[in-house]
Amino acid sequence: MATALETLIEHIDSMAPPERVALQKQLDEAGVLEQFSVWRPQPGPQTEGYFSDADLTLYGGAAGGGKTDLIAGLALFAHHKAAIFRQSLKSLKGLIERMNTLMRAADMGRISGNPPRWTGPDERMIEFGHLGLPGSEEDWQGRDHDLKAFDEGAQMDPRKIIFVLGWLRSTRTDQHCRGLIATNPPIGGQGDFLSDWFAPWLDPLHPRYRQAAPGELLWAVFVDDGDAIRTVWVDGPAPVEIEGELRTPKSRTFIPARRRDNRFLGADYDAQLDQMPEPMRTALKTGDFLAARQDHDWQVIPSDWVELAFQRFDQGVDADRPMDVLAVDVAQGGKDKTVLQPLHGRRFAQNIVRKGADTKDGSDVGSLIIRERRDSALIVVDCTGGWGGDTVGFLKRENGIPVEKCVFSAQSGECAKDSRIPFYNLRAQLYWRLREALHPKSGAGLAIKRSASVKAQLTAHRWKMKNGRILIESKEDIKERLGSSPDEADAMVEAWGWTEKAALTKIQKTETRHQMTPMADPLDGF
Repeated sequence: MATALETLIEHIDSMAPPERVALQKQLDEAGVLEQFSVWRPQPGPQTEGYFSDADLTLYGGAAGGGKTDLIAGLALFAHHKAAIFRQSLKSLKGLIERMNTLMRAADMGRISGNPPRWTGPDERMIEFGHLGLPGSEEDWQGRDHDLKAFDEGAQMDPRKIIFVLGWLRSTRTDQHCRGLIATNPPIGGQGDFLSDWFAPWLDPLHPRYRQAAPGELLWAVFVDDGDAIRTVWVDGPAPVEIEGELRTPKSRTFIPARRRDNRFLGADYDAQLDQMPEPMRTALKTGDFLAARQDHDWQVIPSDWVELAFQRFDQGVDADRPMDVLAVDVAQGGKDKTVLQPLHGRRFAQNIVRKGADTKDGSDVGSLIIRERRDSALIVVDCTGGWGGDTVGFLKRENGIPVEKCVFSAQSGECAKDSRIPFYNLRAQLYWRLREALHPKSGAGLAIKRSASVKAQLTAHRWKMKNGRILIESKEDIKERLGSSPDEADAMVEAWGWTEKAALTKIQKTETRHQMTPMADPLDGF
């Protein structure tokens, strides 16, 4: 006769995976399975990933965050039919060994065969595949699974991932279907697509960057642009019309995991990571998805040059200098932002950023400028497209404060210092002049307040030759390609572009004061 415990175990084993997951969550919260479960997610990110309701989850970041075990736990205990992918079949060996260990402990048999596979009662199945070879994704066409997991997904072709996800489905109405990308940060440009797919958590240019919480569900749709697949973020799960077609959004989330979240790894593993070369070491230890980003061939300002400027700021370059220029990128309403960028000598101080909705007219922006201006700094306002006109009028006509106008589309008339190639317009001139100043051999020694969004914007701009002149892509092109406006970078190039005028203005003011000072009477004292 079966014991009560055996009867309970038999009942749990016969439960559908979603019911078993719900039961395990209740028991976890009560602490009942602390010493008796074969496998349970570790507290923290792994537990959050296990119980997440997202349709597509990015999990991981730093090395040692428990990515492999999360995939194993989900496939064995939370899903009915699972497919697990890596770039090559050979690289699945470690994951399969870990899963076989758990399966022996749970008396579930073992994974075997070539390609590896496991089948269990009630048509349960776990399959393993690779996506490294051309056309390998086509082997999975029409094969449905309720879990499709991509281990080290940053190494994979994004189109192949999306193709395989096309058959993420289940006939079981109570089964949660999910895609899981478990990975370390991209290395050398490989995997940059993840910054678009999970932009609110990873892309400093996204409007919701640093506002989206880890594990929070946000809704999006994939759009095929031919050369690339981009993400359109929407407000919720309701169907939306995108480019004339009704689309149903799916939820996404990012759950970062660090080595410290894994209680089974310690100082020895940390020491091993310390042996890695840069930028891999920083990427793997911190989980920073931008740390090892590869520069584009036509990028105006290299990432390394921006990092050097960050370091000079930390070293205190020109920390005591007065404010020379206050550059302003104006957004009156709308989704863009109003940015004020102070420049103290060679030091770009912390900028002041306000939502466009909070600076609805020229008086709003002008009042902000008056409040933030110091040391009679030269004020430069972006008047491209006429947006800054009201601000200039408020400052000059109503308050008698002199203002310089910046129109990015204006003609340049200048050339690059090294190649002597002329600039297409003022925008090209201003960005190229900042590039020249940031060059490690320029001697300018610029210092920039460290900021992920500033770095992303400065390094986002690309250039090309047009009619024999240097052309920088427009603000509108940047917005269309990246989904947000490079307001902070524009304010910085404005500030640097007017440094000489600011210095000349201060000299003129000094000379004027000297001329107005009464000369001493030579007979004084007699």
